[in-house]
Amino acid sequence: MLKDKVRTVIKAVGGTYVRVSEYSGMAAANIGKITNGSRIPARKSSTAYKLSAGIYRFSEATGKLDNLCATIGCETAAGEKKIRKALLDWLYEDVVELDDRTEGFAKRINEIMSVAGVGIPEICTATGSGRTLLAAYCDGSKIPTHRSKYLIGVCESIYSHAKEGNVIDAIAEMLEVPTSALTDNNAALIIREWLLGRNENADIKATASLIKQITSPPALPSNLPEPGEVATDEILNENQILYTGINGLQRAVIRFLGNAAGKPGSELLLYSDQSMEWMQARYTIKWMTLMKECLHNGVKMRIIHNIDRDPSEMLFALQNWLPLYMTGLIEPYYRSDTSGSRFSHTVFISEDECIDGFCTVGAERNCLYHYITDSEYVADVRQSYEKLLFGIKPLLRFERGVFNPQKHYTVYECGDVRLYLSSDDAVVSKFIEPQCSFILKHPYLIRMFNIYAQHFGRETGS
Repeated sequence: MLKDKVRTVIKAVGGTYVRVSEYSGMAAANIGKITNGSRIPARKSSTAYKLSAGIYRFSEATGKLDNLCATIGCETAAGEKKIRKALLDWLYEDVVELDDRTEGFAKRINEIMSVAGVGIPEICTATGSGRTLLAAYCDGSKIPTHRSKYLIGVCESIYSHAKEGNVIDAIAEMLEVPTSALTDNNAALIIREWLLGRNENADIKATASLIKQITSPPALPSNLPEPGEVATDEILNENQILYTGINGLQRAVIRFLGNAAGKPGSELLLYSDQSMEWMQARYTIKWMTLMKECLHNGVKMRIIHNIDRDPSEMLFALQNWLPLYMTGLIEPYYRSDTSGSRFSHTVFISEDECIDGFCTVGAERNCLYHYITDSEYVADVRQSYEKLLFGIKPLLRFERGVFNPQKHYTVYECGDVRLYLSSDDAVVSKFIEPQCSFILKHPYLIRMFNIYAQHFGRETGS
């Protein structure tokens, strides 16, 4: 994966993404998003160009060009232009890229508006917006970002008009999904992904990778340190109220999880839509140690995942959570609305403590995180979290044993798994020992497993 290769090459030249950012002209947080897998820039994007420049220039400035070239398989004497090209070729060797988005988006939005029988004036009336931006989308001079709330509104309007005009079957055929997949809850999200030019090969590759991990489930690392070595008495018993920046958040979370692990049977409520820059490689080991200890002690967790991102990235992220999901103690959810682009919020709540942090996106290194033990304040934060639950939907459910379908599914056999597919879930059921199933609820994931089944599955009926 791209994130692993970026980490490898930065480590090989003795750098950090903060140091590389100083030579690249891009924010350290953006490199952090690439190294944690939350962002996969296109091979020909300005982000990839700046990243290659930063790595090359840092290596040159620190006398590590030999290390760089040895890692990517290039001669040091080749010169900057060829070395940077070789670096990008190496970084993107295993990355399946998206379609040409600008030209493709304009073509697709015009096609689907035509089939739905809706024009720019009708959509602008429905969304309450001017026609300038939508006209720019249609003529190809602009394309929206994945997080655009306006785009969701456009997609909802297209679906509404298609529904009124009784052309949902034609829209489903265009999107290459079953008609039953286009429901009031799912249609706008599925249309958005199609408009943004999802590459089918990328989805199939990500789906296959997740299935592989389900059939050979990864275990939690066996070489983790002892919980007491991570959450020391000094950290657990400190009375600090304010923690600053990434290092502060890391220490606060160690204190939070360490204390939670000592309360068997309790429940944690977790939400964060901020950059995952704080979840750095060395820290992940500490986090995993304490998460394992919490689950070992029967601590339950309700997590609202931030999955407002590329569907393939969602699947790769799910792989990292598989060992934890398989304990059966985690209830994962998602929200269908988009997260903010201006501010980010992190809130972790236990029965008597909480971490609460709020800052401008990109300013996480200066963010103040409040560690609260006051019972009334914790109750107030819990009440706010409960309001988030009104808009959530289940992301997946894990079940041990033989899957016993309680409704109609189309069933496919794909190697060592059976896929049970319907309009509102996709079930990946491992029928070799030990038998277990993952019931996936997100519309992106349902669509991706439908595509995978049609390519590689053998339909066995229902």
